[in-house]
Amino acid sequence: MPLIRIIICILIINIFAYANGRNSIISGVYIFVNNGEYKSYKQYDLKSDYFKKFNVKLEINKKALENKTYYFFITTDVKNLISANVDYDKNLDEVILKVNKNSPKNIYFSYEYGKQKTLNFKILIFNEFEYKYILKNKSILYGIAYGIIFSAFLYNLVIFLSTRRKAFFYYSFMQLFLLIVLVDIVRFSTMTYKSSFEIIILDIFENLSLIMVILFSKEILNTKKNIPLIDNLLNIFVILNLIDLFTIPFLGYSILYEYITRTIVISTLMLAGLIVLYKGEKTAIFYILGWSVLFLCLAISEYNLIDINELFIFHIGFPLESMILSFALGYKLKQSVHENIEKEQLLVHQSKLASMGEMINNIAHQWRQPLTHLSFINMDIQTAQESKELDENYLNEKINESYDQIEFMSQTIDNFKDFYQPVKNKELFLISEAVNKAINIIKPSLDNLNINLNFTIYQDSEVEAFENEYSQVVLNFISNAKDVLHIRKIKNPKIDILLEVTNNKSILTVNDNAKGISEDIINKIFNPYFSTKNKSSGIGLYMSKIIVESHFKGTISAYNTNEGACFKVEI
Repeated sequence: MPLIRIIICILIINIFAYANGRNSIISGVYIFVNNGEYKSYKQYDLKSDYFKKFNVKLEINKKALENKTYYFFITTDVKNLISANVDYDKNLDEVILKVNKNSPKNIYFSYEYGKQKTLNFKILIFNEFEYKYILKNKSILYGIAYGIIFSAFLYNLVIFLSTRRKAFFYYSFMQLFLLIVLVDIVRFSTMTYKSSFEIIILDIFENLSLIMVILFSKEILNTKKNIPLIDNLLNIFVILNLIDLFTIPFLGYSILYEYITRTIVISTLMLAGLIVLYKGEKTAIFYILGWSVLFLCLAISEYNLIDINELFIFHIGFPLESMILSFALGYKLKQSVHENIEKEQLLVHQSKLASMGEMINNIAHQWRQPLTHLSFINMDIQTAQESKELDENYLNEKINESYDQIEFMSQTIDNFKDFYQPVKNKELFLISEAVNKAINIIKPSLDNLNINLNFTIYQDSEVEAFENEYSQVVLNFISNAKDVLHIRKIKNPKIDILLEVTNNKSILTVNDNAKGISEDIINKIFNPYFSTKNKSSGIGLYMSKIIVESHFKGTISAYNTNEGACFKVEI
């Protein structure tokens, strides 16, 4: 029910908003030239019409004044102002006059220029509170507002450059475009008229900021997945804005927002946030709050809902929205980092389980022959006993032979235990020794499949890191090559390992003759959970990439040769 009420309120504001307040205080502005009649200023082309001696009349709507006091700040040619029928103060290029219920219904200004020129006359209206408390500090207010928005732009741009998350890109440039619009609004507030070029520039940046707002909301709320219907509506808004954007230079202004208000777009984003919040995404409350601030700013500007100058509303509301949504994005990033840590921990756990499976599989390969040998020894002893040929010398010979096999099996356990034993401290080790460790572990499996492995050392090098981790990377390469050679039933299968040093970098390559990796997937093989093998976790090469890049500060790559695939590690 609360959701429905909020939606109804949003629709009511958009449909039944009305103009009131200070914009209705002046019911008309008229110009009197050459002893003629007073004509509405709209009948003149203020961009090209020239004046020399003239009067300006402001018609005051006293009913709109009620018991309030307002201050008119009129940007004009103060030096050419001859007289007025009210008291006023001068401030550089401004005339300041106080207007209340005691003021005359018509206020007159008489001007005389030395030579004909265009009219300079722009009115800004402030209420008593604004005049006494805000105007004195407006430079500070504007400076803080610009600083916050520009900081939000830089903050989100830096995060985008480090994370490549599109939401931060959209929000960053939304802040930049919003800042440009805000500066232009202040500049235009004291101008009698704007040139066509200035209108085009302002409308383009307004349009761009709204496009970024929509794209940001689509991305951060994942509307395509969570609310497809509203996502389609937002796509329509984006398309309309793009069409409008390309037509602005030709028409000279934005035609789109002549027919729909900007608050309709923002209220749609608020609705999207409410639905996502209703579906359980608690962080959506920040986006609803941010868009609510932006909505109120635009609604006050478009519909004059509150008696406060829109310049102050924008310079308070826009920075507030920037802080709210920048905080929300930061919180979202923290959540993502936490989720990534959890995923990485899960991957590490799965990698350990996969390593245990590999270890058991390799132990089985290495124990198969000794167990068979022990079985033959038992059969020989049993046969000798049955044929009455079992003597002390023969028995001792067989016992010693069985001890050798058991010792070999025990040594195998020690080798695997050392290989998979976690090492807490870094140590100096030769690359060749780490490679040989991996080879010794998997060699029986390769021999069982008649796969020939050659390890050539052109130049060795010593590094300080975790030896077992480097061995694990090499083992993953050899194991993958072994599986592919076996699955593809390659004749004369082989694996060539080369170790060399180039430009002070240790380079290890593991090559096979299994006909290579498909070009469609070669760029995906280091992705987590990616595998072309059945019942494979798809994390071996991903963990190898993490180990090489994070722990060894090196690079890992894969490419095809004439015979097969080649994996390269540079550290």
